[in-house]
Amino acid sequence: MTGATRIIACDVMKEELLAVPLERPVEFHFVSMGLHRWPDKLREELRTVLSQSAGVERVVLAFGLCGGAVAGLAAPELPLVIPRAHDCIPVLIGTRPVYELLVQEEKGTYFLTGGWLEGERTVFTEYRRVRDKYGEKKALRVMSTMFDAYRRMVFIHTGHPRESEHIATGKELAGLLGLEFMERSGDNAWLASIVNGPWDEERFITLAPGETLTEGHFGCGLAQGVAMQGI
Repeated sequence: MTGATRIIACDVMKEELLAVPLERPVEFHFVSMGLHRWPDKLREELRTVLSQSAGVERVVLAFGLCGGAVAGLAAPELPLVIPRAHDCIPVLIGTRPVYELLVQEEKGTYFLTGGWLEGERTVFTEYRRVRDKYGEKKALRVMSTMFDAYRRMVFIHTGHPRESEHIATGKELAGLLGLEFMERSGDNAWLASIVNGPWDEERFITLAPGETLTEGHFGCGLAQGVAMQGI
């Protein structure tokens, strides 16, 4: 079987995926991170993209379970590969065990990366929108309610080209919300495997052409934070 690997990914991981040196023909398709606000819309967008795969030998869906948004998807005529993760955070950290350890240390952990702060509606742009419309006090009340279950904010270093300015934004946001701010190095090994393989069983789910992805494929033993945050 010849042809490229098609990688369908969220904008959150765009810079990191494009930075991986290619060892095989690859074509990328990125979808808006804003679609995570509406899992049904995200599922329909992904279903449309999965149906357009001429000249491709496999599809890698660079998402996690994402609140169930990927459940019910299939690549009609091609093998479908997807990371065995509930969202993109373990992938960006590099391993599930490290992610699970961080969550065990503090369940109220909110994770950030450069990509998370570059979408059209990020947590920080939402704060500024409410502030500009209703004032500082109202914005802080709204944000404090949204983050009531969180105790700390962890910024993951992924090599994002604008990382320094996003770290400053994260620190500002954590300060506004009274959260502890931490920085943690990520590891690009899982990201590199998304692009080039190998797609081993421990880190990836591989489905036969036409086989439907279900929540059961992801298992039930993966640690989850207070709220899942994305891919």
